[in-house]
Formats: sequence, structure tokens, C-alpha cells
Amino acid sequence: MQEVVNRIEAWMKVKGLSAPELAKELGMNRSTVVHILGGRNKPSLQFIMNLAAFDPELDLRFLLTGVALPTPTPQNSNTSSKPEVKVIEKIKTVTSGKNTMIVLNTDGTYKSFVEQ
Repeated sequence: MQEVVNRIEAWMKVKGLSAPELAKELGMNRSTVVHILGGRNKPSLQFIMNLAAFDPELDLRFLLTGVALPTPTPQNSNTSSKPEVKVIEKIKTVTSGKNTMIVLNTDGTYKSFVEQ
């Protein structure tokens, strides 16, 4: 648990916050925050939630576990995830007055199902 407190203190240093300032920003008692930072009390879920609400950019996974979220890598333009579109040159006309469902397969073939 001390590692979590150390990471909170490091975050406070980056933000330029003292314990009383943090307590005021979080709407908590100064003594509660001081006791958490001093190791007397463990950080509660409410305290962590207040931190997250105060700083939306705070990486809670890193704060709690010491492991940062993986940064998303930009996809190469050659490996885009856009679906491949194929044009079917032959169109089959169904002239029965019934509902028809056509299933297009990725290989360009299709099946039609006519309501009975």
C-alpha cells in the first residue's frame, strides 16, 4: 500500500499540491489526507474516486498498480481495418411478390431466401 501512497505523492509533486491544498480541492478533511500520506490510514475508494474526479488525466491503473496503460499505436495505412467492397456485376431479379433476403458472402457469391 505504501507504493500507492508514494505514487500519489509523486503525482502531487508534479501538480504542485501540498496535502492541505489537495484536501481542499478534494473536499476532504486535511487530517484525512495527511494521515493517508503519512501511512496511518490506507487510501479509501472514495479518496481514489475523488482524485480521479479532480484530475481526469490521472492514470488510475498506474496509481494503483504501478503499471501504465498501454499507449495505442497508430495503425499503418497499409493495414487499414476498412471492409473490402466488391461490386457484383450480375444482379438476379426476383419477381415473386414475396419477401426476399439476400446474403452476400465475402467471396462475392450470394444466396437468396424467399419467404414461403
